Amino acid sequence: MELKLELLTSGISDAIINSLKKSDIDIDCIAQTTAISALEDIRECIKNDNLSDFDVIEEIVNIFEKYHIDCGCRHDF
Repeated sequence: MELKLELLTSGISDAIINSLKKSDIDIDCIAQTTAISALEDIRECIKNDNLSDFDVIEEIVNIFEKYHIDCGCRHDF
């Protein structure tokens, strides 16, 4: 079942990517806006003197999750 799900996921991803390439949606503009928003959130987190270094890292991971950015499993504890 897992293999079928992986193949289905891959097929759906490819279909979405192909559709986006053919659409009039400005993908670069959306990505840039999201990236700027994420960077602003991270900057505010780093500037927050009320957080410990560990808490800053934890909050940055939360920001990545908020924007659906995979940060791997290194911080998964």
